[in-house]
Amino acid sequence: MPSITFPEAQPSGSFSCGAYALTAALKAFSPVTTKPYPIKLKHLEVPTTEVTIDGTETDKELAEKIYQITGDLKIGGTLTAPVFTYQLAPDLNNSPSALAYVAKQFGRTVTINVIKDFKSSLTVCQATANGLLNGLPGEAARCGPNATVNAPGGTGVVDGVPYTAPANDEVQLLCVMNSDRSMHWLARGANGFYDPGDASIASMWTAIAVNADGAMTITGGYTFTGIWMVLK
Repeated sequence: MPSITFPEAQPSGSFSCGAYALTAALKAFSPVTTKPYPIKLKHLEVPTTEVTIDGTETDKELAEKIYQITGDLKIGGTLTAPVFTYQLAPDLNNSPSALAYVAKQFGRTVTINVIKDFKSSLTVCQATANGLLNGLPGEAARCGPNATVNAPGGTGVVDGVPYTAPANDEVQLLCVMNSDRSMHWLARGANGFYDPGDASIASMWTAIAVNADGAMTITGGYTFTGIWMVLK
């Protein structure tokens, strides 16, 4: 699988982790895009906004441009009963559907996975995935035009799939949860996990394991939500 060498971290206090993780994943491929520049990105919300990628952007400039499109998810409510709404506004979270859309515009084939048997909620991972799907009932359909979705409402396996490491031609984006239950995105390549929070790349996390049910657990502040994206 491609290695991640992205040196930039998201601005402190920002919610742009998904955009930075996606940029790191795209930059792991050579070439970065299989489509010609300029790449025109349009926000899914109305009134829409358009962002032009011309290929001259620095790493940080590219991530910030992408965030103008991917930052479309407002999370409200409480820690145990979050409320999700789509908006066109600054300083919002990154939705899988917007991340998938941008990745496709760069010529990538995108698959969005949910952990197998999530409805059982037998593990923290499965319960978290089930809660997120219930909170965002239309997200699979929003992802559909740009990705194969292995979840209800998608075109793939409706009861999810086990987690597996990226194949040789793949990079992953993983949705994880902080200790305060806020969402965060990581990217995984051949050399480990890129964390947009500090631009670190953890090549050997001994606390990462794949359980019998296919759920990946991460200590060190993160819990895997059971939702991940595969780019190739």
